[in-house]
Amino acid sequence: MYQPWFIWALVGIALIGLEMLMPGFVIFFFGIGALATALFSLIPLVSGLLWLQILLFVIFSILSLVFLRRRFTKIFAGTVFDSQHADPEETGVGETAEVIETVSPHTDGRIRFQGTTWPARTRSATILPGSRAIVIERTGMTYIIAPLGGE
Repeated sequence: MYQPWFIWALVGIALIGLEMLMPGFVIFFFGIGALATALFSLIPLVSGLLWLQILLFVIFSILSLVFLRRRFTKIFAGTVFDSQHADPEETGVGETAEVIETVSPHTDGRIRFQGTTWPARTRSATILPGSRAIVIERTGMTYIIAPLGGE
């Protein structure tokens, strides 16, 4: 049978790994709580008391979430969905795209850009399929476009 420290370590590694699949940056701290519990489970008194292990897991998870989340979020913050901090070259600002579904101020459409299709919207005129447009901004996964030149 596996020792409690080994089980807690496996749970901690699994939870940290799950963070890669789930957005929100919360599960990671439960993984830290499980790893801290694994360390404390090496103490013989703690190893024999399941209720104490669960209590330690809850305490360490909450403490890591409260005190470390703000610091770790800054370290692991990405720019893929954060247009305020993204590099204009990464967002495609200033590049041209082909409109494949009608885009108007009231209706989102689609553009072909960087080898795939993306949701798009415009703040000004309606842009018809087959037209070229210029990317002026990206908000999340949606590109904000404007008619290119005289089109």
